[in-house]
Amino acid sequence: MSAPLRHADRQEIAGVLALFAHAFDNGEVADLGLVFTKDAVIELRRTGREVAGLDAIAEFSTALAEGDAPDHHTLDTVLVAETPGRVRARSRYLAVLPDGAVHNGDFLDVLVLTDDGWRIARRVSVPRYPLGEPLVPLPEGYVDPWRPTRSG
Repeated sequence: MSAPLRHADRQEIAGVLALFAHAFDNGEVADLGLVFTKDAVIELRRTGREVAGLDAIAEFSTALAEGDAPDHHTLDTVLVAETPGRVRARSRYLAVLPDGAVHNGDFLDVLVLTDDGWRIARRVSVPRYPLGEPLVPLPEGYVDPWRPTRSG
């Protein structure tokens, strides 16, 4: 059963998810601490790569900003509150690449409430298009915790 989520929490989480694209895509590593916890993990299902820790995420962002940074757009977010201080966010993303190609997929995020506000503790990036299987497919039922429950 999910815990209730206040409107103010929803607004703050929306701001964190929006700030990701600005901070990450532009290599603004000083702002990544406003998006991720210090021990956050980004899991890229297309490549099987896992980036662990705020310092590693900053290095990853900086390397991409030097020429290969996609232009992320996060939209259609659904929030599922699990417990007080822990929320799952399922968002659709569009990523425009430097050559004009467009990729899209889902961000499956786990956000936690820290002393400094809501932060992403884990992000799983699951590609959809261009067509093709991700290198590391999701296990059966993996996305279920990100689906809202239906009552009655």
